[in-house]
Amino acid sequence: MFGDLDKYILVLLTGLTVSYLLTPLVKMLAFRLGVVDMPNERRPHQRPTARGGGVALFIGVQTACLLAVAFPWANKLAGELDFHWWEHFAFASSVLFVVGVIDDVRGMKPLVKLAGQTLAALLMTGDTHFGPILNYNLPAPIDHLLVIIWLVAIVNAFNLIDGLDGLASGLAIISAVGLCGILTIQPKPGDVLVLLGFIGACLGFLRYNFHPASIFLGDTGSMFIGFTLGVFSLQTLTKNSFLISLTIPMLVLGVPIYDAVLAIWRRSVRKWAGDNSGVKRGIMQPDLEHLHHRLKFAGLSTGRVAMYLCVLNGALVLVGLLIALYQSRAAGIFLIALLVGVYLLMRHLAVIELRETGKAFLMGLRRPTHSALKALSYVICDMLWLAGSLALIMWVVEPQRGDFLRAWYLDLPVWVTPTFSFLAISRAYVTYWPRARLRDVISLVFWLQTGILFSLALALLIDPAHGEQWLIRALLVAAISHPVIIVSRIIYRCLEELALWIRRYSDSTVPERVLLYGAGTRAQLFLKDCAMRNSKVPDRRLIVGLIDDEKALHFQWIYGQLVLGGIKELPHLIEKWRIDRIILVADLLPENRQTVREMTQREAICLSEWLPQEQEVGLENPKAAPFVKALPGTA
Repeated sequence: MFGDLDKYILVLLTGLTVSYLLTPLVKMLAFRLGVVDMPNERRPHQRPTARGGGVALFIGVQTACLLAVAFPWANKLAGELDFHWWEHFAFASSVLFVVGVIDDVRGMKPLVKLAGQTLAALLMTGDTHFGPILNYNLPAPIDHLLVIIWLVAIVNAFNLIDGLDGLASGLAIISAVGLCGILTIQPKPGDVLVLLGFIGACLGFLRYNFHPASIFLGDTGSMFIGFTLGVFSLQTLTKNSFLISLTIPMLVLGVPIYDAVLAIWRRSVRKWAGDNSGVKRGIMQPDLEHLHHRLKFAGLSTGRVAMYLCVLNGALVLVGLLIALYQSRAAGIFLIALLVGVYLLMRHLAVIELRETGKAFLMGLRRPTHSALKALSYVICDMLWLAGSLALIMWVVEPQRGDFLRAWYLDLPVWVTPTFSFLAISRAYVTYWPRARLRDVISLVFWLQTGILFSLALALLIDPAHGEQWLIRALLVAAISHPVIIVSRIIYRCLEELALWIRRYSDSTVPERVLLYGAGTRAQLFLKDCAMRNSKVPDRRLIVGLIDDEKALHFQWIYGQLVLGGIKELPHLIEKWRIDRIILVADLLPENRQTVREMTQREAICLSEWLPQEQEVGLENPKAAPFVKALPGTA
């Protein structure tokens, strides 16, 4: 009746035409019923705009799907989506459609809406499967659970990203095109035919949703888009490797998924630590920090924001298609994409999330609560790790000596008790390690080595015939257990340094660029003071480096900062690094101090000096009173 190309064109045009013709009618009905979005801080449009455009989209998609699967084509195309599948899809999506309409018209509590999404996903589990993982067919309950989680996640991802004119529908079209490409490669041309109806309906609606939009998708449309793409993406999961099967849909549906991940990350941290005002907010409470909001606040127009995010999604679609085409090189393509994605995420996309995570880290590390419980946890972990390392060595390295458990139990007093006893009599279990000093770490290392040497001596006294075996055991116990015991103490300081680094490099505000003059002890104290103050209130400063009069230090790293040169290079450094302030952290020669003062006045930059000084605030020592009174100018 029709050629294959005619089928694709007809289904595409059906979805487009139905959606295009119904959208103005839905808009008119929405204004009559008062289903209108008014401008506010979360909705930047300039005039009242109808919502609920997803009704036209829903009807367009269902009509095109029905044509694709039920029309008596002359030649049926290969695929898994048939009329039986469409019956289940239409019923499940109708449940979600009702939930969306109620939410658009009257509003709905988040948990109730989540329950409706879960029910719709549950209704699709009979005909939609997550597929095998590592060539292993999953049990039905696990498979159904994964399908539900996946569909609910994609539904909410598109619901969250729908905050800008044309964004959600534009991203949906790009993702659908990518899924068409993957289904063509597999090949499943019949499934492509169904998917084209969805693309056509989105194109028909997008005509009215471009900026400035005359109608919005509403939750009806955004949730239906996510549900449809989630169902179609599961058709791409084949018996290929797990990496390929799961990576392709994740990349094709990229931007909405990553925006949702960032939102969950950001809101989870704030729920635990509280926001800037100290108020803890729920994960389901909305905010203005999605990707499109950040680009808008950066000064981009609505059209440019939508274009940039669509281009980014197109790039992810391209990576997914490359993985599908070149499966033998899929691991390399995925690794390159992963590295690029991690860089973009950490450097540009997850700025707010990194800053909030750093704040939460520091808050948790500074809380000296439950000190007795923490000390007890150290005791338990040390004993378990020492005993476990001994068991591992006896089981793997040493030859079996009859009853293993009995031999291990008898050796515990010799190889665990001494080390634990020395740690107990030292300060290891009464030291608050988040605020420990270097000498505390050195003391810990010393007592660990003393304990293992004492154990070796006991073993040699008990059984001198196996001296070589005891020596090897002592070395292995120290190599396995001691690093973990030490790291468990200093991990707090490492996390604190990491959190400070996150806070420094993820702050979106423009900092004051500072150059320190001096690379001695005072510079070290200044940097430590900055780190402690920034852990509580972030300092809007960026230290670009140091300068010092000692030439041997030039271009060396001091206290984590690079010595950029001396006073002769100062004019060049001010221009190159766009310095806003110079802070003196050393005792300068009078001529150098005068030179710096004149240079800062000429360049119109700030000059300050940091002085850690002792000042008298009272007569703490009565014997010093006569001397204080004798000072000129004192009372």
